[in-house]
Amino acid sequence: MGDRDAAAPQASLILCRAILAEADGRIADAATLFSRAAAAWEALPRPYDALLARESSARCLLVEGRDEAGLSLLAAVAQALSELGAHNDADRIGRFLAGRGGDVVAVARGRGRPGYGNQLSPRELEVVRLLADGLTNRQIADVLVVSAQTIASQVKSAMRKMDVSSRTALAVRVVESGLVGELNQRTASDE
Repeated sequence: MGDRDAAAPQASLILCRAILAEADGRIADAATLFSRAAAAWEALPRPYDALLARESSARCLLVEGRDEAGLSLLAAVAQALSELGAHNDADRIGRFLAGRGGDVVAVARGRGRPGYGNQLSPRELEVVRLLADGLTNRQIADVLVVSAQTIASQVKSAMRKMDVSSRTALAVRVVESGLVGELNQRTASDE
């Protein structure tokens, strides 16, 4: 990868190094590398991948005999996975914790797509940016080469996640929260 600014491949590389360290029995190194991979995934943002890396780090801590730190981290990961909507993963960790005598995480069955939870997905961010620029659903659909119904669904999802009840309120909320400026900077740097 050299000097290329490739965040996802870099995060994947760190994760691969963690897996190899764990397989070689270098558990302390693996725990550290899994934590670094989690931080790299969070920066993208890819919260689901970050949480899975944190889970692996916690399991390494348990292998090292650092039960208190490992169980505490696993409980936090399970809670975050539940909030993200990754209920099966949260349940799996909850069963593991129950078997180890740890606190069982109550899995909240909230709304939100696994991987993004109540945060806007990259596509929803793009739709919202175009909406804030004053485009109609049909115009956004034409720009993104999808159906107007898909755009309507994404606008509705973004409105729910941003806790607003109209397109105008959604546009105002994303401008006030800085999401539009962040997108415009990212778009300009990608060109």
